[in-house]
This record gives sequence, structure tokens and C-alpha cells, in this order.
Amino acid sequence: MGADTTSTQLIFFIAATVVATATAGIFTGVVGDLTHKATDRARSFGDEITSEVKIINDPSAVVTSPDTLFYVKNTGSTTLDWFNMTVFVDGALVTTTKSLLGGETTFRTGAVVELLYDPTLPAGDHRVAVSMENGVHDELRFRI
Repeated sequence: MGADTTSTQLIFFIAATVVATATAGIFTGVVGDLTHKATDRARSFGDEITSEVKIINDPSAVVTSPDTLFYVKNTGSTTLDWFNMTVFVDGALVTTTKSLLGGETTFRTGAVVELLYDPTLPAGDHRVAVSMENGVHDELRFRI
């Protein structure tokens, strides 16, 4: 009778140890995953806070002939990827020709990108918006 009790207790002890180890492993994985996601989110949020772009055209003097010209300045404190700038005119995604001005090679703080939009815009109210890959954006409303 003593051996049966000892064997049963040993089986319950081993089972409890296996369950505790499995639970600890699961919790470790979940906490690690949450930590990784929180770190990525914080890094992304930090990039967005330190990044800023500004469309620097005078809304009353937007050049529209032969092409419409827009100028976007990096006014934040981080270097941005100007190749991945998305441009919208009147709410529609458009294709533009982009070039850095002033001999710049990167879209660093203070650098300006010139956007050439080829189709002629009709007379009236218009809106241009630019968005960077990290979510930073700006918008300009103007009238031709």
C-alpha cells in the first residue's frame, strides 16, 4: 500500500512539473512577442514624431504651365526616403516626376523635393497632398 501511494504521488508530481514547464514556456513566448511588437511600435511612433514634411508652395501662386509644380520640404529632424513619397491631387493618387533640388542626394532636414505633375489642371479649387511611408503627410489647397 505504501508503494502505490508513492507511485501515485510521483506521477502527479511529474504531471504538475510538465504542466508548469509548458505554461512557463507559453508565457515566455507571449511576453517576448508583446515586447517585440511594443518596441517596433515605439520605434515607428518615434520616427513619426521626429519626421515632418511641408508643401511650401504659395497657394495663390502655384505654377501650372507647362506642368504643375509643387515643392515639398523636409522640416523634421530625420532623413526621409523621398522615392517613396505618395502624391494625391484632388484625392486621386497621381504619378509625378520627383527630383531633389540644390544638389542634395538625400531628403535630409531642410532639403526640398520638386514634384512635376504633367496633366493640366482645370480652373477652380484643388488640393494636393503628400504622404511619406512612415505616415507623415501634408496638404495644400489652392485655386487656379
